[in-house]
Amino acid sequence: MFRKDNRYFALGITLLSVIIISVLFFVVLTNIGTVLGAIRDVLGIVSSVIYGFAFAYIMNPVMKFTEKLVRKAFGGWNMTERGLRRLCRAIGVTVAVLVFLAIVYGLIASVVPKVYASLRDLFAGDSLDSLANNANSTIEKIVKGTKLEKWVKSHDPIAYVQNWVTKEVDVFSTLSVAFSEVFGVAKTLFNMVIGIVVAIYLLISKERFQAQAKKLVVAMFKTQRADRIFEIARLTNRSLGGFIIGKLIDSFIIGVISYIGMLILKLPYALIASVFVGITNIIPFFGPLIGIVIGGILILLQNPLQALYFVIFELILQQIDGNIIGPRILGGKLGISDFWILVSITVFGGLFSFPGMLLGVPVFTVIYALIAQAVNNSVRRKNLPEETEAYYSILAVADLEEYKKQYLEPTVFNSADTFETEYDPDEDFEYEDLSVQ
Repeated sequence: MFRKDNRYFALGITLLSVIIISVLFFVVLTNIGTVLGAIRDVLGIVSSVIYGFAFAYIMNPVMKFTEKLVRKAFGGWNMTERGLRRLCRAIGVTVAVLVFLAIVYGLIASVVPKVYASLRDLFAGDSLDSLANNANSTIEKIVKGTKLEKWVKSHDPIAYVQNWVTKEVDVFSTLSVAFSEVFGVAKTLFNMVIGIVVAIYLLISKERFQAQAKKLVVAMFKTQRADRIFEIARLTNRSLGGFIIGKLIDSFIIGVISYIGMLILKLPYALIASVFVGITNIIPFFGPLIGIVIGGILILLQNPLQALYFVIFELILQQIDGNIIGPRILGGKLGISDFWILVSITVFGGLFSFPGMLLGVPVFTVIYALIAQAVNNSVRRKNLPEETEAYYSILAVADLEEYKKQYLEPTVFNSADTFETEYDPDEDFEYEDLSVQ
C-alpha cells in the first residue's frame, strides 16, 4: 500500500512537498526583513572567503600569463613535466600576488597622503571660513531677484546651519557612530588580508577544487542536468569575471584621465574628486553621476564656475567612456537594455548595498541569458521563430506563420540541441593538481 511506485503515495509526497514549500515561502515573505538580515550576517561571516574568490579572479589572469612565460623559458630544460608544472605554478602565484600587492600599495601610497592633505586643507580654519563665504556668495547669486533675496541678506544661511549642527547634533552619538565606522573599516581590512591568503590557496589548488565541485555535481545529478550545470557555470564565469575585471580596469583609466584633465583645467580637489569618479564608475548606469555630483558639490563650495567646468568635463568624459573606452575594454555591450540594468542595480543594491550594485548587473545578465535561452528553446521546439522582431505585431500565434514563410527557412527542432557557448578547455584544466596532498 505504501510502495514508492504507488501513484497515491507519489501524489501524497508531491502534495506534502507543495504544502511545505508554500509554508516556507509564506514565512520568508512575512519575515523578509529578518531573512535579509540573516543573509547579510552570513555574508559578513564568510566575507573573507568572498574576498578570496574575488582576489583570485583578479590575480588568475596574471598567474596564467606568467605560467606561459615560465613554460617557454624553462621548457627546454631537463625537467620532468610534473616538476615544470610545479615550477610554473609556484612562480605564477608568487608573481600574481606580488603584482596585486604592488598595485594596492601604489594606490595607497599615492592617494592616501594627497587625500589627507586635501582634507586637512579643506577643513582648516581659514579654508572653512573661505568655504562658508563662497557658499553664502553662491546662495546670494542664486536667489538674486527672487522673494528669498531679502531673507538671505538678513540671515546668514551658513551660520544658521552651523548653529543648528552645534545645537542638534549629539556629540556622543556622533562619536559612537564614528567609532563603529572605524571598527567596520578595520574589520573589512582584516577580512581582506585573510582573503589574500584564501586567494593564494585557491590559485594553488584551483584545478583540484574544480574537480571536486564537478565530481559532486556528477554524483548528485543526472548526466543531462550535470552538463547543464557545467554550462551555466561557464556562462557565469565569463560574465562575472569579465565584467568585474573589465570594470576595474575601465574605472582606473577613467580616474586617471579625470585627474589629468582636472590638473590641466586647474580645478581644485583634483585627486579627491577623481578618486570618487573612479570608484563610483564601477557601478553601472548611474554610478558615474554619483561621482560627478560628489565632486561637483565639493568644488561648488569653493568656486561655482569651476564646478560647472568640472561637471561639463566629466559628462564629456563619461560619454567617451560609455561609447569608446568601456565597450573596448568589456568587449561589447552586456546584451540587456538600460531598463534592465536600472532594475538590476535598484533591486540588488537595495538588498545587498554597494556589493549588490556592483554585482547586480553581471548576475542579472546571467539570469537574463538563461531565461532567454529557455524561451528560445521552447519556441524552437514548437517550430516557431526565435527572433523577437517576429512578435511585435502579432495578434495570434497563427500570425507567426506568415513571418516564417517570408523570412525563415523551415526548421525542425532536435531535442538533443543545446545552447552552444564558446568554451576553452584550458579554462578548467590547464595543469594537474599542484596542491599538497
